[in-house]
Amino acid sequence: MSSKILEQNNFLSPLFYAASEGIIICNKKGEIVAMNPMGCTIFGYEEGELIGRDLETLLPDAIKKMHKGLRNAYFEKPEVRPMGLGKEFIAQKKSKEVFYVEVSISHMMIEDEFHVAAFVNDITKRKNVELQVVKQQQLLEYYADYAPAAIAMLDKDLTYLIASNRWKKTLGVTVNLEGKTIQETLPNFQQRWYEVFDKVLKGDKSGVQMDYIDRVDLSNIWIEWEAHPWYNSDNQINGIIIFAEDVTERVENEQKVKQYMQELILKNRELEDFAYVSSHDLQEPLRKIRAFGDRLSKKEKENLSPKGQDYINRMLNSAERMQQLITDLLRFSRISSKAKPFEEINLNEVLRDVISDLEIAINESEAVIRTVELPTIKGDITQLRQLFQNLISNAIKFRNEDTAPQIRIDSSFDETKPNEIEISISDNGIGFDDKYSERIFQIFQRLEGRKYNGSGIGLAICKKITQRHGGDITASSQIGKGTTFTFTLRTDLEEE
Repeated sequence: MSSKILEQNNFLSPLFYAASEGIIICNKKGEIVAMNPMGCTIFGYEEGELIGRDLETLLPDAIKKMHKGLRNAYFEKPEVRPMGLGKEFIAQKKSKEVFYVEVSISHMMIEDEFHVAAFVNDITKRKNVELQVVKQQQLLEYYADYAPAAIAMLDKDLTYLIASNRWKKTLGVTVNLEGKTIQETLPNFQQRWYEVFDKVLKGDKSGVQMDYIDRVDLSNIWIEWEAHPWYNSDNQINGIIIFAEDVTERVENEQKVKQYMQELILKNRELEDFAYVSSHDLQEPLRKIRAFGDRLSKKEKENLSPKGQDYINRMLNSAERMQQLITDLLRFSRISSKAKPFEEINLNEVLRDVISDLEIAINESEAVIRTVELPTIKGDITQLRQLFQNLISNAIKFRNEDTAPQIRIDSSFDETKPNEIEISISDNGIGFDDKYSERIFQIFQRLEGRKYNGSGIGLAICKKITQRHGGDITASSQIGKGTTFTFTLRTDLEEE
């Protein structure tokens, strides 16, 4: 049948055999009457093998019935469907392999009978590429939607290719953004962003940016964002990927904390000033109490009854404790208010001066002090002397009655903190319950009551000094087995 048609229509023969696409001709019954060599190659049949068989032989069973309906409808109302506007079908080879084809059709009269010519292209490779692109697109959209940051993918013209749900929520939009430009979704698009994006399109990363932006609903938020170039399969930059996060709550909290800290600093200064002024003003009436108390004790002692003499002694003892308390309170308030500028200080010299000042107490208690070489740091020399003196004095004062104090001073560096020195002062004294290791640094805290002299301010002073020098202080102890105070100091701190 095929050769007969071609003999009667010899002008078709060169086109039919030389065509680079498959050509299938069928009659009004849907029977194949001719198939060119390329058609046979596409479907895997021998020449002439399909003549007289239904066109649906070339389709999977699942769509044969549907195709017959389409074929009959076309025969009733035929029209030309040119290539490029052709339908895509799933076809089937002789081997039962399923593949994708694009089919364009035209009709013709042969021997006064209606026939249809189908022009077929195997588009399997193209379709697989498209499916792969769709799959990658779906994976990318899935990743974008479930990533912890808001993500937008733009082309070179800053037009959206992908916008994650988190991105749309961040910008306050509900419509699809694909095809729109980023400028359309940011009412206050800033000129400097063009400069950032231009650098990214040249291969740079934007680095972390922080901006206060207007959203589509005209509300405002803080966003932290970063832009990277993205590359196509040819390793060429095809656009920009933006990662963003709404940090409004964090920024507002930071601002609140900053404001709170400023208020706290102001309150602390007010309290320190109050403590300084109060302590300073208390000294004059206290001096008078002690002076007149001493006169009564020395000049009028014989005229007083034993009970009166006892009252005078108690008054003088209380006045002495009050004097010590005022002195320590002044020292505490002066750590910030009367602080000296930082300078280079050799801690070995500081320690030698402190040991010299405590010579009488050391000799009377038969204390033994062992130390290692200490570094040179920047700090306030007066305060650092006070720090060492308070801790060593405590080690001597809180000793066991039947044991001479053994005091060990060590220092060490942590490689992860090269600008920080750690110093420990250990003793074999009476110790304390470790549950009080934080409480002892609070002002006026005294675990031993009045058994030992002191105001309860010394360790609070130590903590304040270490903090001013960029560090802190901790304590560990066991009752009857001694205490270790460990404090850190920055070695390179220019000022508090």
